[in-house]
Amino acid sequence: MNRAPVTVVGAGVTGLTTALALHEAGYPVRIVDPAAPGSGTSAANGAQLSWAFVAPLAEPGVLPQLPGWLLGSDSPIRWVPRLDPALPGWGLQFLRACTPRRARATTAALLELAALGRPQLDDWRTRLELDFDWRANGKLLLYRDAEALAKAGRQVDFQRRLGVEQRLIERDALLEREPALEHLRDQLAGALWTPGEALGDCRRFCEAVADHLADQGVAFVKRGVARLETRHGRLVAWHDDRGERHVLDTGETLIVAAGLASRRLLAEVGIQIPLYPLKGYSLTLPLDAGDAAPEASVTDGAHKMVYARLGQGDQRRLRIAGIADLDGWQAQPRAPRIELLKRRACAFLPALAERITAAEPWTGLRPATPDGRPRLGPTGIDGLWVNAGQGALGWTLAPGSALALRTALDGDAIAIAAFRGTPA
Repeated sequence: MNRAPVTVVGAGVTGLTTALALHEAGYPVRIVDPAAPGSGTSAANGAQLSWAFVAPLAEPGVLPQLPGWLLGSDSPIRWVPRLDPALPGWGLQFLRACTPRRARATTAALLELAALGRPQLDDWRTRLELDFDWRANGKLLLYRDAEALAKAGRQVDFQRRLGVEQRLIERDALLEREPALEHLRDQLAGALWTPGEALGDCRRFCEAVADHLADQGVAFVKRGVARLETRHGRLVAWHDDRGERHVLDTGETLIVAAGLASRRLLAEVGIQIPLYPLKGYSLTLPLDAGDAAPEASVTDGAHKMVYARLGQGDQRRLRIAGIADLDGWQAQPRAPRIELLKRRACAFLPALAERITAAEPWTGLRPATPDGRPRLGPTGIDGLWVNAGQGALGWTLAPGSALALRTALDGDAIAIAAFRGTPA
């Protein structure tokens, strides 16, 4: 069966998985991005493949925390007030999404999307022999007080009905599993243990996928997309950052999977998707064989920080990630936020304090939607599709998003009912 060609704009994890899924379905694919694969927001995220941890940021429990987010310099999530015409509308939609009904519906939909992508990632990893420090080591979500632990139990009950395997463990069982956390005994109440979780280096995954696609003859066009050109309701061309015009072939589809840049490109042709930058920070430091660092992926729930052990041998390293700032469109790190990240990491793993302090910080702008749901599918302009808005869950949701989009492009209904239709 002859397939019409597809151009994918974006060589991060979302664009590359989209290209891979379409290539394997027989579509002629090319990828357009001026930067190296995986070198943007995919470069140094928290490394966790959190198949079971996809609850949106917009949920009822955040409403009492909003004053702290706006005013507290030590808040793990900070909303920086600024004169930005995009922020009020996004913020209003965020507040409207903070209802029990909408939060639970979004959680269920994201779990479904993650479940669609999980076996696909495993298939790609094994069949294509992709090396990206993958490890199925489970995940511990730590709780520092009994009330938070009890609240987590209610979420476990809800997610169990959706097929998620999780269980609460008390402090002694937690420390037996992770003796590297013994020094925190008096600060911990227990944890939520999810045995099926995994991790991997997202940048290495992107590089491995890009190498595979290049070996398969997929073209990489090292250009930026400056603007899109439509005529009579159809996309007819795109213009690159050197002023050249690229006319689409008959029947060709262009998929915008360019993270935050997707918002501007689509807005210029009348398609509005509510994306706003969610700035994240991370540190990566080398590990020695005997270092006291957790074996499982660990999330410190109170401080919204994750700790993930990557690599083997002399490539051992620890990824520490945290902080979410609504801080405008620039990726420049803020020194006080870096200091906060390092201070809390040092308190969490004091044996590694010297290396934590010396680690170079990384920041990335994650394309967040107000309700936490990606926008994927046709836009209403013939030949123009979108796959964007995975936010802080891009590494987890990318394979499922790619499969859902491929299903729709094949002419079937998108497998994930909650993401059907246009991204308006």
